[in-house]
Amino acid sequence: MIRADLHVHSCLSPCADITMVPGAVCSKAKQEKIDVLSICDHNSCENLDAFEKACGAIFLPGVEVTSKEEVHVLAYFPSVGKARKFCEVLNAYLPKVHLDPEVLGYQLLVNEKDEFLSIKEEYLLVAADLSVGEIVRLILGHGGVPAYAHVDRQFGLLYQLGMFPPNDEVRFAEVRTKDGWQKVLRAGYIPLTSSDAHRIDEIGCRYTRFDLDVKNTEEFFNFLCAPDRSKVLTIWD
Repeated sequence: MIRADLHVHSCLSPCADITMVPGAVCSKAKQEKIDVLSICDHNSCENLDAFEKACGAIFLPGVEVTSKEEVHVLAYFPSVGKARKFCEVLNAYLPKVHLDPEVLGYQLLVNEKDEFLSIKEEYLLVAADLSVGEIVRLILGHGGVPAYAHVDRQFGLLYQLGMFPPNDEVRFAEVRTKDGWQKVLRAGYIPLTSSDAHRIDEIGCRYTRFDLDVKNTEEFFNFLCAPDRSKVLTIWD
């Protein structure tokens, strides 16, 4: 049995604390016995290299994309390289808004030694000019696995739209509440629970248990591509 926190932000996300640097995040994940960690910054993959180098846990590269309906979709990839290629394409659909860090929050690029490199100057917490369905297809087209983020709260699919899309290709949906968990199950999705951590103390406060014996990112990602619901356990299972 392994523990996975598949939704953690770094100091690159403007809504996250500037203390969310590789050393602190990875240390807290280890303390919380998190075996699989995924960094999912808003609309960017630029801190993934640093976290992959710093973290000892199985590291799953990710990104949290905002659709034009203001719905958040998580994307998971088998490697940082594939994630970055996805983000390069995604970037063409993002409006260019200049960042005022004192108003909108700092977006810090760091290395694996927690050293500050630069400030990302284009605001990341924006909606891409893509629908939810178009984002899902873009993720799948780049070899990724999509998951609906926090469906039962603001910027989640159910909260924003009130329904799941019919006949889509998404298998996973992240939930925050038991009511959300029940709705996800009834709709035929596999529920995930993650911290959506924006501060160090939030890492591992929620996690998903996987009844697996995997030793690396490739094996874990392969399971996500062909999941077995019985091996994915939340606090309500």
